[in-house]
Amino acid sequence: MSKNTIGQFIAALRKTKGMTQQEVANRLNVSNKAVSRWERDECAPDLSLIPAIAEMFGVTCDELLKGERILEKTSAEKKEPRVEKQIKNLLTKTLSDFKKLIWISLANAVVGLVCMFGISYGFYRPIIGFAVMLLFEVCAFVITILAVSQTKDIKNDNELFESAEEKLIIKFNNQLGNLSFASFFVIIAVVLFSLPLILITSDYIESVVTVDSYFTNFFGGIVLILVLVYFLCKKPYIAWITNSKIIKEPSTPIDKTREKLTLIQVSLTVIAGVLFIIAPYFDCNPNEISILCPIILLLGVACLLANIISFFVFFIKKKEERNNLIIPGLRNMFLIPAALIVSKMHITIWRSEYSGSDEAVDLWTKEHCWYTKYLWYALAVVVVVLIGFSLFETLTKKNTRKTDHCN
Repeated sequence: MSKNTIGQFIAALRKTKGMTQQEVANRLNVSNKAVSRWERDECAPDLSLIPAIAEMFGVTCDELLKGERILEKTSAEKKEPRVEKQIKNLLTKTLSDFKKLIWISLANAVVGLVCMFGISYGFYRPIIGFAVMLLFEVCAFVITILAVSQTKDIKNDNELFESAEEKLIIKFNNQLGNLSFASFFVIIAVVLFSLPLILITSDYIESVVTVDSYFTNFFGGIVLILVLVYFLCKKPYIAWITNSKIIKEPSTPIDKTREKLTLIQVSLTVIAGVLFIIAPYFDCNPNEISILCPIILLLGVACLLANIISFFVFFIKKKEERNNLIIPGLRNMFLIPAALIVSKMHITIWRSEYSGSDEAVDLWTKEHCWYTKYLWYALAVVVVVLIGFSLFETLTKKNTRKTDHCN
């Protein structure tokens, strides 16, 4: 132990604290001469005073006796690589176990679909096939829930996750959200693809919808529904399952105007489509004058015209927001063909029959015909328009940002 080291260290600590030798002496109940002798290296403080001096200057006893600060850089540097390695190993193992369970879940879901179609078209037992399919889908659903629950428990309970880098946590959350969503999405898809086989039946016992009818009337519509589910539900689901927030830009008056315009235009288009569908219910036979049916059809056409007129009204009144109203306004007007297509989904056919009496009196029977494929065609138009304009708007924003950055 070096007396000079202790004396110089005490003097440096005292000056750093802005204290005089008398103030140090008063705190330790010694004379100022004793403090002066310590700092001149004539003697060392009594061992009983070491803890009090260390506490007064905010150092440890070891640092005081050594005469300098003890840095823990070396020990920290040795520990960091080991901790990082442990974190990476934990993340890798957790994700590996999670992926195994997800693959098992996906395999169960696919096997359920194969059983459904195999039993339905191979043995003409769609009800049995649907029951077997549901068994596999329930197993897949339970496995996915267990995988997500187990992974989230490890993430919340293990303290190493708190020390992990932000990049690793983001990668982990993306894997957790995307894979679990894929599993649930496949389960939903299998159930939807199987529903027409049991919902569409005929008078024949154990009948199954024909393959041609299935792909013509149902397959396209189910695919479109799944596309909408994917684009609408993926981001909210990942944000919910990873306990993260969806980052949204603050709402502006321009955004509110766009939302108002979209609400008006889309509502008018939907109302028009509904009017076109219900109009045939009010159709009368050729011997009677039909008034309600033409009126309803005219109201539907009026709604479509109001869709276009509302865009021009907003475009004229909102002079400062015109550039931001063009894309949503045109997109909403491009939805009009969907309403016209859906009008062909429901039509009525009148058939005449003779009464058999001496006077020929025509008896008319009304027959409603539904063509669900037109609903899928309309839905396809909606999906194409929404996705197309969304991509166009995204590309436009990127080009605008690049231009602003260059300027």
